Amino acid sequence: MITGELRSFVEEVNYALVASADGTGTPHLASGKGLRIPDPGHLVFEAWFCRRTLENLSNNRRVAVAVVEWPSGKGYQFIGTVSEITETGILDGFSPQDEPSGIPQVCWRLTVRVDEILEFSHGIHGDTPMPLD
Repeated sequence: MITGELRSFVEEVNYALVASADGTGTPHLASGKGLRIPDPGHLVFEAWFCRRTLENLSNNRRVAVAVVEWPSGKGYQFIGTVSEITETGILDGFSPQDEPSGIPQVCWRLTVRVDEILEFSHGIHGDTPMPLD
């Protein structure tokens, strides 16, 4: 369960790195913002995710999301499953002749059902999951 203290931390940092993997296990990192905790079991954030992230999620919805406060390095890793992918914005006026191909054209909101929370730090820390109840 995501506690009130953890919720405050996540929403104050308001930036996350999300790791996904394709069917062969090749990892990919992306970033997101607009973090919020709608209930004690879910984490929500948005980004202009690249195609690779969305392709990975179409085959494997398991993710790890790191929220870290810099420069202290204190943070948390949320391990879970993307339960909802919602389109929240589309670029208007894309000009293929003037812009590089492959850039994100759609903003997506990911809702992650959190199964496990670990401390995340560049310092000494264990990978013992925090209690969820």
